[in-house]
Amino acid sequence: MQESKLSNLKGRIDYISNPKRQEHLYAVYDTADPLFWRELAKENMRIHKQSGTKGDCIEARELIIALPEPLVELDPEKLLRGVVERFREKYGVDCIAALHHNKTKTNYHIHLIFSERKRKEVVNEKIATRNMFYDENGRHVRTKKEIMDEDGNIRKGCYIIKKGEAYERDIFSIKDKQFKSKRFLKEAKVHLMDYINTLLPENYPKLTIFDDEEVYLPMLKIGKNNPKEAEIKEANELRKTWNQIADQALVEGVPQAEIKKIKQEEIMETAQKSIKEHGKEPGRFNQIVRNAIQHLRKLILKIRDAIKEAEVKAETSKQPVSESDNRKELQIPVTLEKPVEPELSKQFKKYYATYKKLESTGKEIQTLEDKLETLQEELSQMTGFFKGKERNRIIGEIADTQVELSKKRASLGRIAIKAKCGSVDEFYTKYNASKASHNEYQKQLEAWYAKYGTGENTSTPKESTKEQKSSNRSKVDTSTPKRQLNKVSMKAALKEKKDIVKAYDEQKDRSLKKVKNRNAGLE
Repeated sequence: MQESKLSNLKGRIDYISNPKRQEHLYAVYDTADPLFWRELAKENMRIHKQSGTKGDCIEARELIIALPEPLVELDPEKLLRGVVERFREKYGVDCIAALHHNKTKTNYHIHLIFSERKRKEVVNEKIATRNMFYDENGRHVRTKKEIMDEDGNIRKGCYIIKKGEAYERDIFSIKDKQFKSKRFLKEAKVHLMDYINTLLPENYPKLTIFDDEEVYLPMLKIGKNNPKEAEIKEANELRKTWNQIADQALVEGVPQAEIKKIKQEEIMETAQKSIKEHGKEPGRFNQIVRNAIQHLRKLILKIRDAIKEAEVKAETSKQPVSESDNRKELQIPVTLEKPVEPELSKQFKKYYATYKKLESTGKEIQTLEDKLETLQEELSQMTGFFKGKERNRIIGEIADTQVELSKKRASLGRIAIKAKCGSVDEFYTKYNASKASHNEYQKQLEAWYAKYGTGENTSTPKESTKEQKSSNRSKVDTSTPKRQLNKVSMKAALKEKKDIVKAYDEQKDRSLKKVKNRNAGLE
């Protein structure tokens, strides 16, 4: 959702609501009559002139609300009315809105224009008792000479209100200051997002508000006929690359705090310094993002090496966990009733499947990165006049690998969306929470079984370890030793095999005798 200030209210309303100008207009909804918007524009212009403020007069404000594609299936008039009335109920202002889309119906959005002033129930008019003169700035002057030029004509922009006419109409309240604050825009985004989420299908991921504190960078809107379109596209590609590398970093185990630290120090703070020294230059910001991407990649390699070292150490020094350690882990409060699995713990199995997919894709990305590094090294060593074909082959493989690598990185976000999460960052937040809940539930369950066993009678604790050992010894003493039982079973199995082989040999001998008898008869 974006906000814009309107200095030409009438022209903007005509544009968004006129089907002749807007080819793909779906619906229009207005909470006030046309006279309201004309009077509002006049009132704003009059007050703007009287105040002597420089710049354009802000006659109203506009919100551009992007809608998810599934909402194309809904009735456009009901959809538009629902969004506008939701906004009107919250802020109590009149609105006019239009629902638009492009030819493919992928750019589904609403233009919502709202007033910063409210219409008063009682209109107060002031009637001129004599002719009143106003200069170019809308200020009241005493005599007619003050608004005339050397030739005796009224200067351009000056005007006269004749006796008996209303020179001031108090129709609207003062502007609501909350609409100028950043807090309003964030609040309106959340308010409308919650309503739009109620209209989405159950299997479609819910909308979320972009948070500046996240690990990602927001994409920039280009708009129509923007002279800086090429620069913004390049910046968006770099932002997209940063977001994909951030997803890869989360999958490979880089802590979220470390990614945020790089974003804050290498992008946000560096960009602020650059703006102070050189102003807003997209080329400088793009270079800042490139440097930050390199820092993040180095951190990924560092974490990757640390994980490999930890795996090697774990294989070389495997120490069995003592029973005392297990007992320490199970020393948690145990209730008489069997623990009930929390809802968050139940979701762990579903999230774990997605976690494995992300982990598998992360390993594929590692393989492609290793392959790309090898190919680039081969290309650097491939010198000589007669190795042109080999160089071209390697260059082609590098290009294919880069495309495949980009697709794999982009697939990380799609995997998270299939798990009904807005991003990889959001998925890992939910996954870690469900994992912690699941582990806590498993500990409680193990402790419960350790104390009460698996029987139905949960009122009596399980036998103590000493009693259990003594009962097991008594059972072993009164029965056949385990080793002896194993010998008996092995002898029985061996005898059975010998009987089968003997029967097979006898049958074979009988068949051979029959064949011999037949041959003797033929002779």
